[in-house]
Amino acid sequence: MHLIHPRAMEIDPNECRGHKFKAYCSRFLSPPNKAISPIRRYLFSLYYTIAHVFPMMNTLIYWGFLVPSGHGGFKAPTIPHQAQNLPYSGNEIVENHPDKGLFEQGPLEIFSIVNVWTVTSVIALVEIWFLNSIRRQTPVTGHAIGVMFCSGAYLGWSALGKYYTGHSGLFFLDPDIIKDMPEAIIAAHIAFIAISPGIFTYMYGLVAMRETMTAVR
Repeated sequence: MHLIHPRAMEIDPNECRGHKFKAYCSRFLSPPNKAISPIRRYLFSLYYTIAHVFPMMNTLIYWGFLVPSGHGGFKAPTIPHQAQNLPYSGNEIVENHPDKGLFEQGPLEIFSIVNVWTVTSVIALVEIWFLNSIRRQTPVTGHAIGVMFCSGAYLGWSALGKYYTGHSGLFFLDPDIIKDMPEAIIAAHIAFIAISPGIFTYMYGLVAMRETMTAVR
């Protein structure tokens, strides 16, 4: 993500295909060297913003919604409580025993869950907090709209994957699981898109806070 070169990498037509491929990838992943193309700079900034917003959305949706609803790949622990409709005496203890919690899974399963749903957000936060190459996005409105557009594009990609594989990445978007509740699916699509500018605002605030704290006075 930080392939910034003082000068644009030249593509030598006499070099091998591996060198040409490396040069094209480096030029594509690096920000434009000159501000002669505002659209290209905006698209690169939006691409970089999406690379940080989506992992945070991923983590928030998983730990805040999928796990509590029982769709996180393991049984989430619940808070023990006393049911008011059941007889209870002072000598009884109400206990909750999940069938298999996160850390009762195999090592590979634990690593996969933590890596996919958490580590990516940690990496994004480290980049925001400690790497000064990340600046506040401008224009803010354009980035917010772009983030929402990309979220909608993901929903389209998810529908395409459901069509070809029969499996939906998010259960609340799957009409086969949420049957006879089309309004719930529509609300889930709207909420998914609406949450993206909120995560972008959170990211923007963190960047602004870091810039303020590290500014030379």
